[in-house]
Amino acid sequence: MLQHDTRPRANARSRAVEAPEESAPAADKQTRLGNAALQAQIQTSQPSPAAVSNDELGSWLGDDVELPSKRGPDAPEAATAGGTAPVVDPTAPMRPSKFKRGQKGALIGGTKTLELAEKSDGSGSAGTVNDGVGAEIIAVSGTMLQVQARSGDKNIEGWIDSGKFADEPAINIDEDHPELRDDYGYHRISGDHLPADPKTTDAAQGYLGDCFLVASLAAIANASPQTIKDAITYNESTGTYSVRFYEEKGRNNFTPVQIEVDAYLPGKASSKDDPAYAGDKGGVMWVAIAEKAYAKWKGGYDVIGEGGVMADAMQEISGVKSLSKQPSQMKEDEVIPFFQQCEKDGRAVCAGVRDNSKSDEQTPFSSSGGNTFKGHLKQSHEWNHVDPGTVRITDTQGKAGSARDVGGKDDESGKISGTNVDDGSIIYKGAGHDTIEMTYKDGKGPDNASDLKVQFSYEGVMNVQKLIIGDHAYVFQSVVGGKEIQFYNPWGSYQPKSVTAAEFLDLFDSLSTNLPNKA
Repeated sequence: MLQHDTRPRANARSRAVEAPEESAPAADKQTRLGNAALQAQIQTSQPSPAAVSNDELGSWLGDDVELPSKRGPDAPEAATAGGTAPVVDPTAPMRPSKFKRGQKGALIGGTKTLELAEKSDGSGSAGTVNDGVGAEIIAVSGTMLQVQARSGDKNIEGWIDSGKFADEPAINIDEDHPELRDDYGYHRISGDHLPADPKTTDAAQGYLGDCFLVASLAAIANASPQTIKDAITYNESTGTYSVRFYEEKGRNNFTPVQIEVDAYLPGKASSKDDPAYAGDKGGVMWVAIAEKAYAKWKGGYDVIGEGGVMADAMQEISGVKSLSKQPSQMKEDEVIPFFQQCEKDGRAVCAGVRDNSKSDEQTPFSSSGGNTFKGHLKQSHEWNHVDPGTVRITDTQGKAGSARDVGGKDDESGKISGTNVDDGSIIYKGAGHDTIEMTYKDGKGPDNASDLKVQFSYEGVMNVQKLIIGDHAYVFQSVVGGKEIQFYNPWGSYQPKSVTAAEFLDLFDSLSTNLPNKA
């Protein structure tokens, strides 16, 4: 489950269809529903014989039938003056046709901020949120939605017109504040973001742990640009993109899945044209469009931000079964020929780096006298940090015995435990600032501070010289000089130097290939 990002650092009631101006005998409910159902199925903009809500209409058509999506800042598609063809604003976000509790999306109204009401009738003020903020529906009352959304450093709840709720994938969880969504809003990125000339170097992963996906898109673009070009189509009249993925239905049987998204992407309010996730300011945006569609398909940016499997992602992009190989099962003299054959065959290749490495032995402790010893763990790179629960302390002379840290993933501190340790603690700060302090029982400590040896596992940069990041996906580009392998970092930055076969086997623990269809 590779998930490294670039931070080393219910059926609800919608608006009723308006009744025609001319008065007519009121039809019974069954007739009204039947007529409205026919209208929805043929998707005309002519009003039905009597007002029918989407709730009622959904019941008639069945719960598995979706009504046509609305577009526009507040609503609905409008009819042209003299005809029936709806007018769609291609710059407007997509709007859902149904609403239910737990549904996630965004609040987009075309203003700088949006006001949330205290009550369902729109009265009172519950506070304001930034336009484009991610939101979750808590309750539905007529055309009003009670939502929860981030406002500054907290979540607030309030009511807003359903016409402000946009059909967007859920924003990712803020890793520093798990109770909040990322502080990004949806903003429209101008232009046609079709992949005119897709290539590996278009990839620029952002603040989302989906390297498995971005690397897979880059790998397919490297092996078969036409596959990417065929996967993304643009509808100029609606301003939306249809992105094709493939879902495996039985062994090696892939069925196309079309996901429609608009050109609104998450970003900071201060830099609306700079996507927070995939994509660089002023750069090629097809990767961001594909990422958004994938997030919508899978259930949100928060879902794909938890990581995934490269082999699965590549076959979902290409519609061709991926193959996986374990580097640990390869011999050194097999590595270069394997990648050369992949080049020859036109295979897309992604490789994953192991998630941690073992440090060199250190003697970082000092003592001002007595049984207390203090020290800072050293790291080979500023991004590196201790993997909690892996610190081992031994006395080279055997007097003090051994000790270890008791800590778990994401802990900020832990205890040092050992037979002869009276009290001990560690603070996990990373970047070489992890602090250990131990007090030994009387007569049980080491003779000298330099007798204490420390070793631990760390996460971060696995090879400083080659700039290979741990728990991260890379894209194979080429074999260099018949001796080394060049990979591409899907961040779009911190590009690694080529590695030898021995270095590949030491650093990488997963390998996936895919042979996409050629045009």
